[in-house]
Amino acid sequence: MSGGYQMWPMATPSNPGIDVVAAVGLYVAAVAVGLVALGGVATGASSDALVALVPTAFTTGLLCGVVVARVTADAVVRLGAWRWRTVACWAPASLVAGGAVVLSATGAVSRGWRLLLLGGASVAVVLSGWLLSRTTRDAYVGAAIDDRDDMLVDWTWYQSGTHAFLTAIGLALFGVGTAASLAVGTLSYRFLLPSIVLVVLGWAPTLSVPTPGGDDLTLFSVTGLEGARADVRAYPDGIVVEPRLIPSYRWFVPWDRIVGVRTTADRLVFERRWRPAVRCDRSAIEDAEAVRDAIERARRGTVDSQTTI
Repeated sequence: MSGGYQMWPMATPSNPGIDVVAAVGLYVAAVAVGLVALGGVATGASSDALVALVPTAFTTGLLCGVVVARVTADAVVRLGAWRWRTVACWAPASLVAGGAVVLSATGAVSRGWRLLLLGGASVAVVLSGWLLSRTTRDAYVGAAIDDRDDMLVDWTWYQSGTHAFLTAIGLALFGVGTAASLAVGTLSYRFLLPSIVLVVLGWAPTLSVPTPGGDDLTLFSVTGLEGARADVRAYPDGIVVEPRLIPSYRWFVPWDRIVGVRTTADRLVFERRWRPAVRCDRSAIEDAEAVRDAIERARRGTVDSQTTI
C-alpha cells in the first residue's frame, strides 16, 4: 500500500451509477464552456456570438461526457483511486482563471461581463471537478472494498464530542467577518454572530453543568448534531464510512492512516494522522470492546479476511 492509495482489484464489475455519469457530463460541459468562453473572449468575439457559443458548448460537453462515462466505465471508476484526482480536475479552472487575469492585466478585455463569464466558468469547473472527484471515489470504494464479502464488523457512528466540521465552518466565517470588518471599518455582525454560534455548537452540541444532586443540568442541546452521522464498516484494508446525510459519498480510511484506536467511558475513538479523530458514541455500539479488538487485529495484519464477529 502506498500512502493509503493502493489500487485494489475490483470486487464487482465497474458499473458507474447515474451520479457518476452525471458528474462526468457536468464536468466536461463546464470545461467546454470555460475553454470556449476563454477562446471567444480572447479573440474578441461579439456578445451575440458568445451567447450562442456557450449553450452549445455546454450541451455538447454534457452529451460527450455522458458517452465517455459509459464507454470508459472502468477508467472512470478507477479515477477514484488516484490521490491527485481533485487537483487534476481543477487544472482547467486554473487555465481559464489565469487567462482571465492575463486578459484583464493587458487591457485586452475591459472589466465587464466577459470577465464575469470567465470567472463563473472557473467556479463551475471547480465545483463540478469536486463533484466528479467525490462520486468516482465513492464508486471506487464500493467496487474495490465495500462490495466484498470480508467485512469484519460494522456499527453506526453517532457523533460524540466536538463536531470538527461545524467548528471549521464557524472559524472560517469568523475569519471572513473579521476581514470584512477591517475592510469597511465597521463590525460585521452578519458574519461574526453566525460564526460564534457555529463554533459553540461544534465545540459542544450539548452543554451541561453538574448539580449538587449528582445529575447534570442541560443548558441546551441540539440533538440533530448528536444523531447518527454515518454507517461504518471495517475491512482488512481499512474502514469505509458512509454518511447518513444525502447527498453524500463514501470515504475510505486505510489502516496506515489510523494511528490509534482506543475506548473511553463513552467513546470509541479513531486517531487519524493530520485529520480530526473519529469519535463514536459507544452506547450505540453493541460491543465496543469487541469492535476495538477486531480493528486492532486488522491493523496488525493478523486477521483472516473471512473473520466476522
